[in-house]
Amino acid sequence: MSDKEEVDRLLNVLRTSIRLLGLTNREIERRLGLTPSYVSRIFSGTIELKMEHVLAIARAMGLEPWEFFELAYPRRSDSPSESFRAIRTLLRDMQPPPEPPAPPASGLTAEEIDQKIQESVRRALRELKVG
Repeated sequence: MSDKEEVDRLLNVLRTSIRLLGLTNREIERRLGLTPSYVSRIFSGTIELKMEHVLAIARAMGLEPWEFFELAYPRRSDSPSESFRAIRTLLRDMQPPPEPPAPPASGLTAEEIDQKIQESVRRALRELKVG
């Protein structure tokens, strides 16, 4: 998609979301503290759409940025680009390794606890046989 098509897509999602929520451009402008017709000029292309506009309008609708972008770009079935896969791999590899489980409060390892349990069971069984 071209940049213009992407901008048009975002504008369309913004307009549609505003309508679906029963809001007007005037209400969004009021929530943003903007002058009348500002949002209309963004939608008409008179004012260039900026990321700040997208985020502010989404928040004025009560959406978090990630929610808006999920509406604009729902999960797709086409395969991700090589760059996307490389970034995902790098981010995954940058995560610190999981911490090993903490030893039991007694200071014994799980194996030592298992041995003590087995010894206790054997002792109890011996006492049952004797008694």
